[in-house]
Amino acid sequence: MRRQGKVEYSQYHRPMRYGVLLLTLLLCFLSGCGLLPAQTTNKRDATPQTRHQLTYVAIGASDTFGFGSSDPYNQNWATDLAGKLGPRYHLINLGIPSMHLHDALTSELPVALDAHPDLVTIWLAVNDLADNVPVQSYARDLDMLLQRLQANNPQVHIAIANVPDLTLLPHFAKQAAADPQALQQSILAYNTVIAAAARQHHTILIDLSQERYDLQHHPEYISDDGLHPTRLGYEQLALIFYEALQTAKYIN
Repeated sequence: MRRQGKVEYSQYHRPMRYGVLLLTLLLCFLSGCGLLPAQTTNKRDATPQTRHQLTYVAIGASDTFGFGSSDPYNQNWATDLAGKLGPRYHLINLGIPSMHLHDALTSELPVALDAHPDLVTIWLAVNDLADNVPVQSYARDLDMLLQRLQANNPQVHIAIANVPDLTLLPHFAKQAAADPQALQQSILAYNTVIAAAARQHHTILIDLSQERYDLQHHPEYISDDGLHPTRLGYEQLALIFYEALQTAKYIN
């Protein structure tokens, strides 16, 4: 746009300037009162409005925070997922190391509710299972978490991930060797509860027990601590979440 120069008025043009000003004010008054037809804007010339910002909240523990990568704040699956979702999404990553679902009800959930998110992802199960939290207690807490999120915003989209095959993680090697059936049964019990909650609350289930997160054939997904994902593992997790959201037709 060409910049207009400053307009100077001489003594001779001041009366004319005042007359134009009074006429302009009169026309504005008449238009505001509905005495003159409102001005319409040609749709072709109208500037399209910017699409509103969306808030994405990630509820989780150390794997949501980014443990296992060289730069946890920037290299985690929630950040990778937000990148895939696009610039409209503002990420609030609430992942806290060692977090259990019951504790998240008083630490992470209030922040999530205050954010009034459009999208929430939940991955909180591995710590509960590893620390032998009774599956019935976990189920009650999960139900409360989902209830409060949906009561706060009935339109919120929620994706919840289950437990992958922990027997493939070196961190659980001793436990798996001592009683492999017990660990498998715990994983199955937790995943059954998570699937039931997803159906009851009409949320998106992210099934990490399937081959898409194949730890057996992709050891590069597991970091040196034998528990948390690597950068590549986080990228794969983000892809699984993203494709599940696509399948659910939440995103294009």
